[in-house]
Amino acid sequence: MISLFKIFIMSVFLLFSINASASVFSDAKASYYDQQGDYSFDRKKYTDAYEYYTSASEYGSGYAYFQLYAMNYKGEGRSKNSTLATKMLHKAVELQYPMAEVILAERYLYKKPRNRQEALRLLKSAAKKEYLYAYIDLYHMYSKGIGVRKNSNKANQYYRLAKANGYDIKQSSSKKSYTSSNKLVRDIQSGLKKLGFYKSKVDGITGPMTRKSIADFQNSYGYPVNSKVSSDTLKKIKNEL
Repeated sequence: MISLFKIFIMSVFLLFSINASASVFSDAKASYYDQQGDYSFDRKKYTDAYEYYTSASEYGSGYAYFQLYAMNYKGEGRSKNSTLATKMLHKAVELQYPMAEVILAERYLYKKPRNRQEALRLLKSAAKKEYLYAYIDLYHMYSKGIGVRKNSNKANQYYRLAKANGYDIKQSSSKKSYTSSNKLVRDIQSGLKKLGFYKSKVDGITGPMTRKSIADFQNSYGYPVNSKVSSDTLKKIKNEL
C-alpha cells in the first residue's frame, strides 16, 4: 500500500516535471519567434518583425521586449510611440535583458539623479552577464564619482574587464567606439552561427555562450583556445567560412 508521503513525493515530482516541460516549450517558442523576427527585421520587413517579436514576448523573451522598445521608439513597423517604448523597455528590464538594463540605468544616471542607486544596481546586473557597456558605465561612475564615491580600484577593475572584451576605455571615449565593439561581437556570433558553433541570438552581447562557442570553434579548427572576442578571432572565422 502506497503511503501518503510517497503519494506526496510523486505529486511534487510530477508537478515539477510538468513545469519544467512547460518552461522548455516556452523557451523554444520564444527562440523561434525571435529568430523569425530577426530574419524579417534584417530584410526590413518591419511589420512582420514586429508581429514576431510580439509573439516572442508573450513567451517571456527579454530580447523581444527590447526589440519592441527600439521599434516603438524609432517608429519601425508601427508609428512612433514613446509611452509604449518605455513600457517595453521596463518589461525587458524585468526579464533582466542586459541591453535594457544599461539603457534604463543611463537614463537614471544622467536624467534622474535621485535614481542613481537603482542605476548602479542595473549596471551591476548587466555586468554579471558580461555586457561591455555595463563595464564602461561602471568605470566612469567609479572613476568620476557619478552617483558613487570615487574608487580607483573598482574603476580599474571595470577598465580591465572592458579591455578583456576588446574595448580600451582610456583610448576611446565616444559612443561610436562602443558601437564598433558591439559590431565585432555580432560579426563573430554571426560567423560562428554559420559554422554551426553558436546556437543563440546574434545580439552583440559577449556572454558565456559566446565565449564557449569561440572556444569550441578554436578547438575544432586547431587554433589556440583563449575564448577571446577580438579582430583576430573574427579573421580566423572568416578564413574558415
